[in-house]
Amino acid sequence: MEKVDYNIEYAHIYADEVFQQEHIDSLNVLELILRILKNDNKSYNLNILIDEYHPETKSLDIDDFLSKLKFRGYTPDHLYLESELHKDVNLLLENLTNEKCLRDYERYFQRTGKSPCSFLVANWYLKRLGVLPVGNLKKLSNEEKPFLGNKIINILDRKYKPNEDKALELIKNSKFEHLLDNIIYYYY
Repeated sequence: MEKVDYNIEYAHIYADEVFQQEHIDSLNVLELILRILKNDNKSYNLNILIDEYHPETKSLDIDDFLSKLKFRGYTPDHLYLESELHKDVNLLLENLTNEKCLRDYERYFQRTGKSPCSFLVANWYLKRLGVLPVGNLKKLSNEEKPFLGNKIINILDRKYKPNEDKALELIKNSKFEHLLDNIIYYYY
């Protein structure tokens, strides 16, 4: 299975948001990271995750959002919708090694019928690393870059850090604990 050196997620957005300063800040960090990767001759791909799973309203014009990224020179190679991550709940549950963690998530699913953010994030990371299957990935680039990465980079606003920490804890309590060192964060 072919992989790039780095699978990069940037400009995370909710379906009830519009392009704003947070996304410009993400692009500024991305620019610095890409300079380093290019200088080191590392391969990478650029990915957008749109969270249309949690918001009640869906006002995001995806084409407009993508055109703003393109205008700034950072067209994503792939786009994924967060609702796709919920479809694979059992794939991650089956790989949890901590009984208490497993019971807590099973109770949460039974009580709410939804996946918590941390569970979706862990699922997304494991898909990008190639240990969980990826379905319904939208290819946006004409370049032939594989989606999977040996390592993943997440460029996120610091407000997401609590959910990211929970996602890492979830991965730590799974058969995929050995992949934790392959997950890199850049917060702004």
